Amino acid sequence: MIDLQHITVNFADSLHPVSAVKDVSLKIETGEIFGIVGTSGAGKSTLLRTINLLQRPTSGRVIIGETDITDYDGENLRKMRLQMGMIFQQFNLIHTKTVFDNVAFTLKAAGVSKPEIKERVPKLLEVVGLADKTGFYPGQLSGGQKQRVGIARALANNPKILLCDEPTSALDSETTNSILELLKDINRKTGITMVLITHEMTVVKEICDRVAVMNQAVVVEENTVFNIFANPKADFTKLLIQHSNNFSLPERLLAQLKGKVLKILYRGGGAEEPVISDTAQKYAVAVNILHGQIEYISDSPLGVLLVNINGAPAMVEEAIRYIKSRVESVEVVYG
Repeated sequence: MIDLQHITVNFADSLHPVSAVKDVSLKIETGEIFGIVGTSGAGKSTLLRTINLLQRPTSGRVIIGETDITDYDGENLRKMRLQMGMIFQQFNLIHTKTVFDNVAFTLKAAGVSKPEIKERVPKLLEVVGLADKTGFYPGQLSGGQKQRVGIARALANNPKILLCDEPTSALDSETTNSILELLKDINRKTGITMVLITHEMTVVKEICDRVAVMNQAVVVEENTVFNIFANPKADFTKLLIQHSNNFSLPERLLAQLKGKVLKILYRGGGAEEPVISDTAQKYAVAVNILHGQIEYISDSPLGVLLVNINGAPAMVEEAIRYIKSRVESVEVVYG
């Protein structure tokens, strides 16, 4: 569906050009939710905007379906953009217009007739759960409701692609979850291709099928969301995941512990097996769970545990070897 080939975007300043995106190539499949994650200034928004040519690449090609749109302009560009909806971080609503008129604005710009607009807008508002807010103004809505209006507006022309520019960064955690559930539901029901940029790994974990990690204008890693969390390759990716999963232990606790502290990674079916209790029964060691969680990413279990294991040194080593044989990985983080 979307094929970005060697995309580079340079911005000139008074002294020297700044490379916002450096030689990025990505293929995004039809119907998937693809995430682009990275910190501020990584080049995520710039890359996203090359897809609908709001930002023209300095070099490289943008292919949509089987069509190279890189050099589109005029009427060809306008028609192409009708196939792409966009959701913005700050909603971008017209405050002097009602919810109905904000959604209708996109349809009017596309030349849709008044009768069709009158029929279609209520259906769009029903999809996003705002059927009762037709005559409200943006100032009367919560942040989550404003974003739902933005989603309805982005869907107005039945686009094949939905570009989401940090759609939840201005929302609280509860509202973020409801917006992500709405986007997932729309994707399931319509098969629309979604490209979502975010700086939050929790958002990627919740909604995306695959993800590209950007740092300093380049893509450092690309994989399924499950594999990114289960087995990150790039140091920057590992840092992002570490920040999203707080598994640190207080120094006072570490000072009191005897033996070793292990970080155990479970992947797939192994996350549902009683490895720790089996180890305690099989070997003369004391095993104490200090911290951890098991969660489901793309319906596959992934677990991380911090455990304290103590006993005779030889027996501890035997127990660690046994644990390693049952799980994805084991790392001695203390002792």
